Amino acid sequence: MTPGIRQTMHVASALSALLVACAKAPDQHQLSAVDQLITATDGAALTLNELDRSRYEEAVSMLTSDSAAYAWRFSDTLRPEEARVLGSQWTTLRGASTMARDHERVLAELIASAERLRALRNDLLSGAMDAARAASIIADEQKHHTEVSAGVLVVIDNYRALQQAWDRRDSVNLLFADTTAS
Repeated sequence: MTPGIRQTMHVASALSALLVACAKAPDQHQLSAVDQLITATDGAALTLNELDRSRYEEAVSMLTSDSAAYAWRFSDTLRPEEARVLGSQWTTLRGASTMARDHERVLAELIASAERLRALRNDLLSGAMDAARAASIIADEQKHHTEVSAGVLVVIDNYRALQQAWDRRDSVNLLFADTTAS
């Protein structure tokens, strides 16, 4: 290594150390708020990833294969309990495609939020933004997280309804069989 290159490396090292030394320490409350948002966002994404998304396709398939039986049963007189079971099943299965799209949309929003939050955390650690700007961004992210969390709860409720429809399929098939046997 030539003396000029060696000297340039020492100067560059000294300047980078000086820049790091001059960087303002991040506000620990802001950093903690961002860390909490990251943890909550990652947890929500993990929860949605744990749900079996093929269940949506199975529900659409179930509705398609049973559409003639539903049409037949709905054209006949039903007892109140039969009407409740069949109506609930049909309504839930009919919404499965929308539920699947909502699941994917909310999951994508959680992933995008996590990326933004990690970038914000890095900006806070590097001192790349002033405290007032960081506070504003954190407040926006907290508001956004509240909205996305509501979406997560809707996805979970929809999935629960879909799971109940899946569990009811034998009862519904018995109702279909009762009609065809008469």
